[in-house]
Amino acid sequence: MDIIDQSELQNRVVQLRKYIKNEGLDGIIVYSDEYRSGYCTYFTGYKPINVIEESPQTLIIMENEDPILVIGRLNYYSARETVWIKKVLQHHKFETEISELLKKFNEKGKKIGIAGEHLMPFYLRDILTKAMPDIQFPIVTKIIDDMRKIKSKKEIELMEKAANINDKVLTELKDIIKIGMTEQQVVAHADFLGRQLGADLGSATVVMAGKNTKFPAWRATNKKLEKGELLMVDFNPAIGNYCNDGGITFLMPGASKFKTEALINSHKILKKTINSIRSQTKATSVHDSFYESLKPLKLDSNFTPYVTGTRGTGHGVGLDVVEQPDLNKFSDFIFYPRMTLAIKLDLHELEEQGLRVEQVVEITEQGARPLNKLALKVSDDWAIL
Repeated sequence: MDIIDQSELQNRVVQLRKYIKNEGLDGIIVYSDEYRSGYCTYFTGYKPINVIEESPQTLIIMENEDPILVIGRLNYYSARETVWIKKVLQHHKFETEISELLKKFNEKGKKIGIAGEHLMPFYLRDILTKAMPDIQFPIVTKIIDDMRKIKSKKEIELMEKAANINDKVLTELKDIIKIGMTEQQVVAHADFLGRQLGADLGSATVVMAGKNTKFPAWRATNKKLEKGELLMVDFNPAIGNYCNDGGITFLMPGASKFKTEALINSHKILKKTINSIRSQTKATSVHDSFYESLKPLKLDSNFTPYVTGTRGTGHGVGLDVVEQPDLNKFSDFIFYPRMTLAIKLDLHELEEQGLRVEQVVEITEQGARPLNKLALKVSDDWAIL
């Protein structure tokens, strides 16, 4: 089945309890929302559907207490029947019955960690501190980030299924895309094909054409595809809540030699870089490989300004399309087996346009095993229409 077994979910909570005890904590409160549900979904196996106010998910784990899941009122009815956690409460009752429940944990000298604090709204922090005014609340998101970085066999299996769907969708899109279509129509085809193959959407499908490709992200419009334009498609299907983040850039007929060669070289360099990744090496090797390959082609200036910030050359992928660790020019972490990462080459200012080629890989003892295989197995000019 395309789900994580209950035993694996329960074992994650067991491991989390060990980590928080080692940190000298008396409990942990984990928060996530529907668009970045991973922090809680990692332990619950439940991904909320957003119906205006229905996205919050809060997991409360106190020492020697059964876990408590607090979730939006409409998701509550399905969660209480499908989630392994027995105590499921409604999020809109945080100020009333949940606050009363939390008061019994208020004791001077105790510490309760908070994970997902960057997603947690201020009103919820206020409720927690009012209910437990004597508690210290250290930020411990890194504990869960570190747990999620290393994937289980089942997690990787689900991610590879999502990657295969991504490859199939992008392959079919190649035969569908035509001059005169709109960005919106390309999104419609991608989403339909992905759902027809059994995938959910890990995040909104990004389609950018022509002048819009100069942006790192873009909400599709009714702009029509024109002759010689670059067309970025960043499609993120999910299976069993586990995501893929594979993207490719098509080149419409009638393109200039400069854009044609830039796209061909991007495929060559992505293949070379992924093949060069080794376990137990620094993540900066991805940036360095890209840069050293682009410099002789005089494309380094089209690359360098975009790799110093978040997700410059890639990022972790799993329950969320984008999760830790972050890959950029300054990433100092080490690649370890069973990490799953999107490796991304972005080039911009290509005749005022840009391109992206992105593929997800699993780090193994031998190197990087591609989960997405499309851009790595096709010819370097495959995406030229």
